[in-house]
Amino acid sequence: MKKIHLLLLAAVSFILTSCLEIKSTVIVNKDGTATIEESVLLGAQLAAMMQAGGGQGDQLKGLVMDKAKAEERAKKLGEGVTVKSHEEVKTPDGKSGVKVVFAVADLAKLKYVPFEPEQEGKPASKSEPMTFALSSSSLTITNPEADKKKGGNAEKPKKSAEELAQMKAQMGMMKPMFAGMRMTIEVKGAGGIASSDATHFNDGTVSYLDIQFDKLMDNTDAFMEVMESGEGGMSMSEAATKFNKVEGLKIEGKKVVALELK
Repeated sequence: MKKIHLLLLAAVSFILTSCLEIKSTVIVNKDGTATIEESVLLGAQLAAMMQAGGGQGDQLKGLVMDKAKAEERAKKLGEGVTVKSHEEVKTPDGKSGVKVVFAVADLAKLKYVPFEPEQEGKPASKSEPMTFALSSSSLTITNPEADKKKGGNAEKPKKSAEELAQMKAQMGMMKPMFAGMRMTIEVKGAGGIASSDATHFNDGTVSYLDIQFDKLMDNTDAFMEVMESGEGGMSMSEAATKFNKVEGLKIEGKKVVALELK
């Protein structure tokens, strides 16, 4: 899993004046199989831009998997992973997009790298995949990326009061653009989860990442810190500790998480 700031920057690259929702959910069965549901929903303006193509329209296409891309992703997710369904979806509030469901025949062979948008001219992610180990009803999830630092270790000079004021003003202008925008990566049990030592465990769901941008941007100082966090090489674990009380942001910083399935 990449550092939190990269996901934020990727989002900023695509957002103009419409909302975007990206969600990836791993649903584990007690028999060692699983499904992965991945959906991308675009607001009306972003959807129209994608259909028009060119410039950011072409970039937006990297967010939405067609059937061929879904088949490619299934192969990357590990041996025995297949595309169970691929469907276009529309919501009552005007969003549209695609939902892909992957069937996992053997959880032990799953190599799960949460959904990351393709960006033209940029190399593919080299993130190590999350792995799952199930023994009876006890599930262990290992995320090798949690404590990794990646580049940017040089200490940056502190910004002047004028620079900070300018950034805050820009954040204020950008806030309406992020209304309704959300990115979520989570794990569930098909029959529920009885207990877990995960940092963010609620209503049978373990949240590895949950960014609610409009809530996050209510705290301008925190938003700017999150955006800059990766430049100093901050790991997911460090970010989870630093931003654990920030409204609208959940990050799982543990390398190993244990769950007990119902």
